[in-house]
Amino acid sequence: MDIIRLEGEDKRLYSLVAHLIMRRDVLSYNLNYPYKTSPAHCWFIAADPDHTFGFVPVLRKAGKAQINNYYVEKDDKEIFAVLLEEIIKTLSPDFEIEAITQMRHIPNFEQNGFSIIFHWKRYVKMKLAKHEDEQHEDERL
Repeated sequence: MDIIRLEGEDKRLYSLVAHLIMRRDVLSYNLNYPYKTSPAHCWFIAADPDHTFGFVPVLRKAGKAQINNYYVEKDDKEIFAVLLEEIIKTLSPDFEIEAITQMRHIPNFEQNGFSIIFHWKRYVKMKLAKHEDEQHEDERL
């Protein structure tokens, strides 16, 4: 399995995820909220040549990268971890990373360094904690 990173309007995006985001069970996974994309999005897609296992679109805006509306087949913890690790490695140097997370996925995000900053009824807002060396750097400034 590879992690493929595509910009929000890359034509290859549609061949990798369109067959999923139009399925009733995948929309249900996302609590019937539609998936969105734009030029400000980048998508992280877990796939092999014959199968897409999951995807995470990330909206980059004003120094923040926000995860919202994702899909991971069978809620596979390893796929979640690989996708989140790639997002963190790629985006954390330039962006503060936040996630709007379904309640059932809180442990997946917590295991990858996110902590809850706000609760709603069906979701939580989570933020990636800074590493200690980054926090000390901020304190020196």
